[in-house]
Amino acid sequence: MRGADQRIDFGQAAEVSGELLPQGNAVLITLVGHDGRRSTLTIPAADLQRLVPLLLLLGCALPQHEPPGSKLSLVPTDSLSVGGLPGGETLLAVAVGPATVGFSMPASAAEKLGRSLLLAGGNAMEPTSIQ
Repeated sequence: MRGADQRIDFGQAAEVSGELLPQGNAVLITLVGHDGRRSTLTIPAADLQRLVPLLLLLGCALPQHEPPGSKLSLVPTDSLSVGGLPGGETLLAVAVGPATVGFSMPASAAEKLGRSLLLAGGNAMEPTSIQ
């Protein structure tokens, strides 16, 4: 399909997989449909930084019901940073490979997150005290 947009529908995929290209400059996502047709999407490493927040923001607009059989996806992070924002919110920055995603949250949520991290980081066999 030259000159026209080609639609890649993840909803019709029977299998989705991804890999880093050998040059290390892009990610290749492969979709196999229920009909066996294969589609590929190549995302340059420089575009991952913009794609991750875009997908998260678009996901916020979706209805909040949980699809049957869905489970939590665990994503290993490289680093986690916390800081302040001009409006008084707290910035939580999470780095995953070349992409860093920043989340804005009210101070009350940051306090709860801090307490949760302290509890999770402590030894489960020892009592944890939060002042």
